[in-house]
Amino acid sequence: MSSLRPILPLILATVFSIIGLGIIVPVLPFQVTALGGESGAAPLIFSAFSMAAVISAPVWGWLSDRIGRKPVLLASALATVLSYLWLANVEGLAEVYASRVMAGLAAGWFTAAAAYVSDVTSDADRAKGMGMLGAAFGVGFCIGPGLGAWAVGGDAPNYALPAYAAAGCAALGLLIAVLFVKDPARHSDDQIVRFATNVLRNNNISLLLVLHFTIHLVFTAMEGVFAIWAAAEFGLGARDVGYYLAFSGLITVLVQGGLVRRVVPIFGEARVIIFAAGTLTATMLAILIVDAPIMILLPMGLLAIGMGLHNPAMQSLLSQIAPKAMRGGTLGNAQSAQSFARILGPAWGAAVFSAFGPDSPFIIGAVIFVGATIFAYYLARRFPKTVV
Repeated sequence: MSSLRPILPLILATVFSIIGLGIIVPVLPFQVTALGGESGAAPLIFSAFSMAAVISAPVWGWLSDRIGRKPVLLASALATVLSYLWLANVEGLAEVYASRVMAGLAAGWFTAAAAYVSDVTSDADRAKGMGMLGAAFGVGFCIGPGLGAWAVGGDAPNYALPAYAAAGCAALGLLIAVLFVKDPARHSDDQIVRFATNVLRNNNISLLLVLHFTIHLVFTAMEGVFAIWAAAEFGLGARDVGYYLAFSGLITVLVQGGLVRRVVPIFGEARVIIFAAGTLTATMLAILIVDAPIMILLPMGLLAIGMGLHNPAMQSLLSQIAPKAMRGGTLGNAQSAQSFARILGPAWGAAVFSAFGPDSPFIIGAVIFVGATIFAYYLARRFPKTVV
């Protein structure tokens, strides 16, 4: 446990940071429509955030390798606080999108946090550390949407209060990072420059990033259309959506806080990734049979299990493949792939939803996840037994 102890302040700070994000996620699509946006355009608010994040993630990763993890964590957290304060005071739809673009440009926390965990944990504890970081996200998404559902209210939604609450949570994360997170040793700059130009030439890393992108492409499409699907199928609002997301976050906590660190040492990262892709296929099929609001819990639970296993296993595998001095850049590229998926996912999900009906994104998603499962099985054969 000694190599995990230094990451505990970071884990706590991450919890508060993600609570802030979780607060506004169920609120944003409804805020967009309240300000005059069409329901089909509501998921694009997530694409606006991700379009900025896909630009900034490699830069944050490179900076964290060059100047240290902690400065990047602090800069990212401060800019995120400011973006939430702007969101709380918007006067029109354009400002909502602009504030989310600002938040996306500030989204360097996870890249630096994942690199930090990789730096300070031993090889034996790295999957556990990534699981703890993932569990912090799960806790944040368990508490955050519930708080957002409470803050926004019911009949007369208050969209400013959730944004102020998100700013407060992000500020707490910033304070914890300032006071208690210690910066690990820096790495040599010449290695970083070489890596920045050559990382994608590593075939194994490139193929893993393709798989990571594909998984998140479908996941973010479902995430983007979930609110409008719930409203169209069952007449649910922001408060209801928040509670379902809180349930999903709770399952993620259980998976990443306990299950990941038990199954990865037994089966290896690559096999866990295969199982996660299969579980996500089941998620898409399960949502197609939902005919009552209570049944939504089934696909939301499966989704949490699949993503809760995929993310820490993928991060751990990438950190093992990359040289130690270059892990920040590697994980930054993974974050960039994930963010690029977050641009396209909500956009194609919304387009398919509008053109072919509420179930169409999930049918297409099931087909893509089947392909991802087969691809993951192929990739597993490329890695040594220690990670398979």
